[in-house]
Amino acid sequence: MTRLVLAVAALWVGAALADVVVVKISQSPAAADPKATYWAQAPVTEVSLMAQPMVVPRPAVTTTAQVKVQAVHDGKTIAFRLTWADSELSAAGRLGEFSDAAAIQFPAGNGEAPPVVMMGSKDHPVHIFHWRAQYQRDLEQGKPTMKQLYPNVSIDMYPMEFESAAASNGVTERDRERYSPGRSEGNPQSYAKSGVDEIIAEGFSTSSVQQGHQSAGRAVWENGQWTLVIARALALEGGSVLAPGQSSFVAFAIWQGGAQEVGSRKSVTMTWTALQVAAR
Repeated sequence: MTRLVLAVAALWVGAALADVVVVKISQSPAAADPKATYWAQAPVTEVSLMAQPMVVPRPAVTTTAQVKVQAVHDGKTIAFRLTWADSELSAAGRLGEFSDAAAIQFPAGNGEAPPVVMMGSKDHPVHIFHWRAQYQRDLEQGKPTMKQLYPNVSIDMYPMEFESAAASNGVTERDRERYSPGRSEGNPQSYAKSGVDEIIAEGFSTSSVQQGHQSAGRAVWENGQWTLVIARALALEGGSVLAPGQSSFVAFAIWQGGAQEVGSRKSVTMTWTALQVAAR
């Protein structure tokens, strides 16, 4: 597996020739605003992606061949704006429907050499910020009910679907937890999202969602393309640490839900892109 990773990375080493330069701005980018005027100050770096080749199930074709990247910081918060083509907005919901998504990955820890770009390895973790259109839809519009997803469904006994206390037959909001094992066990994936998952990984299938983070993400879909901003603190204890005047690395992944992409079916960068954080 290691030899295959190195071979593919060697073939793809020319895919991201330019560094991502993070410019210093006077405003705070913490609101993750895709249309903020300060983005005019940030240079655009075009980063190439390819269909994820390492883990099955793999996508049959590369659905997202390129993502345009900009980045800014104010000394405390850093924000990345990603733009990529997607002919349809997909936010999941019904069975068999998947969400458009994107992820930004950084080396975690203080090692001089970056970890393996494919989600790190044991004792050499990576720090991932994962946005989904589904999370944003749920945050802005509320999680869709069973009736909204399946208008013709008939429910005879499902305590999570009552619309009011009067219609609940005595079932309370707290009682709903009994019918949601994930919530009962405190699984962070069972609760409403802020738009972005913050994840630590040490290799394939090791993703651990972090709780209590302050990162944010917001995207707009217009004219057949997504424009997404993910904002995070420059330095995050236990994760990735970025600093003005210093360099690091960054990698990207894009999922197109309308093309049935989810999990390992995605377009990815096969090598780290250098990240230069301007001091002023």
